[in-house]
Formats: sequence, C-alpha cells, structure tokens
Amino acid sequence: MKNILTLLLAPLLSCSCIQKQETEKENAIQYTDKRNSKFKTPIKFEYLSDYPEIKDSAKFITNLRGAFDLKISESPVQQEGEKITAFKKVKINGSNQDYYFIEYDWKAGSTAEYPWKYQLILTKEGKLVKTLEAQRYEFVSIFPKENPFLLATIVTGQGNGGHDIYKVTADTLENVYEGYYDYDLRTYDAHEDSKIYEPNELKLTVKDFNNDGFNDFAFSGKIVLIQGLTPQGDWYDAETINGKEVNYSVDHPFKKIPVEYIFLYDKKTGHFKEKENYTEKYHLFK
Repeated sequence: MKNILTLLLAPLLSCSCIQKQETEKENAIQYTDKRNSKFKTPIKFEYLSDYPEIKDSAKFITNLRGAFDLKISESPVQQEGEKITAFKKVKINGSNQDYYFIEYDWKAGSTAEYPWKYQLILTKEGKLVKTLEAQRYEFVSIFPKENPFLLATIVTGQGNGGHDIYKVTADTLENVYEGYYDYDLRTYDAHEDSKIYEPNELKLTVKDFNNDGFNDFAFSGKIVLIQGLTPQGDWYDAETINGKEVNYSVDHPFKKIPVEYIFLYDKKTGHFKEKENYTEKYHLFK
C-alpha cells in the first residue's frame, strides 16, 4: 500500500516542484526586467524650465550628465573648471521649432577625449536630438530668410579635423556637408607634422559660386608646408641651398599654397557636394 501511495504522489510532487521552479524563474525574470527597465530609463532633465537662468550650476551639470549619460574623466582640475558655456533657445534650418542648445565644457581630460566639450540639442519637451563633441560651433546663415545651419568644428587632440553642417530632417539632425563624411578632406589642421593650414581652421565663405540661385560655401586659406616636398611626394626637413643648410619649420616654411574647397548646393539631395575631387587634386599634401 505504501508503495502504491508513493507511486501516486510522486507525479504530483514532481509537478508541484516544477511549478514552483517555474514560478520562481518567472519572478526572477520579472525582477530582472524591472531592474533593467529602471537602469535603462533615462533620468528626466529637470532644468529646462529654469531657462534662461541656471540657478544651481552644480546640480544642472550633475543632472545633465546623468540624464544623457555624458562620459568624462573625473579630476580636480575638471571639477574646478567645468561649466555650462551655452544655454539658449535656437532655431535650426529645416524646422520652425524652438530647440534648446546646451554646451558643457569640462576643461580637462585625456588627448583622446579632446575637445572636452559636449553640445546637446534638445526639443522643448527635453528630448535629446543630438549630442556633439565639437571644438567650436556656429549658427551659420546660408540661405536668405531661412533659419541658420549648425556648424560644428570637429578636432582631434593632435590638431587634425574638419566640419559638420547640420539641418533638421524628420526630427533628427542631418549632416548635409559631405566633405568630411569619411574624415577625408581636412578643413582644420594645426598638427605640425609636414604641414598646417593658415589659418588653422580654414575660412568659411557663403556665396552662390555656380550662379544657380542657391548659395554654396567654400573653405579657404593656405597650405603651409613646414617640411620640404619633392615632386614625387617625399618629405624632407632640410636641404643645402648655395652651400648653406636650410631647415624648414613653422617659422620658416618651405612653401605656402593657396587653397579653396568649394561645395555646391545640390537641390535633389539638399546636400553640399564638392565642386571637384579635392582629395585627388591635393593628394601630395596628405
């Protein structure tokens, strides 16, 4: 009889154990999901309503970093120097909506983190549209009677860089300047390897270069060769001229070459495309 009861109760006990395990597993999954959900949910940025003032800079920065997961290197120098350098409402080409523009500058960090700045564009509801890490920004008017474009100067810690130019497209920021898509055509060069630009950030000029009724733009300045260059593209630091050794440097350049990179407005894409292949044209100076 005992054996019969054991046989009858075994499936029930097994089923109960399995059900208990599944319940515990389900509870564990729910708990994990809640933790992950809580972890992934961004903190609400609470300080837009204070515009145009920042009543407490420390709390503003802490909340900004937490809300948008801004990564920085903590240090006494950073903590002492960090500040909000811009907090304003702006309009950007492609939309008539107001956006909040915030620049956070933490002043110090590693070379890989340069330029130690974040620029954030938020909707009026506080939703993040775009985070940039530009050395410099400017709102540039290209088309008359239209809202300006946002120009961002992108520079590495070594001093190489270029530009992005943004407009609003479908509630996002779109880079409509194709010159620096693959980090190929530099328009900023302060890296003293074989050449630099003069000025380091080439000058931006807005103009209808092809007379089609739409403004275009160009970056212009000079390529300053701080090493000698052979026609075959070989660099050298010094040479002998009239029996005297001549050394080349920033203060005594080998040559200065005027340069102008023109980008024409393409009506079909809304992008600015290079007038000619400048990478190929100036390939000796790369």
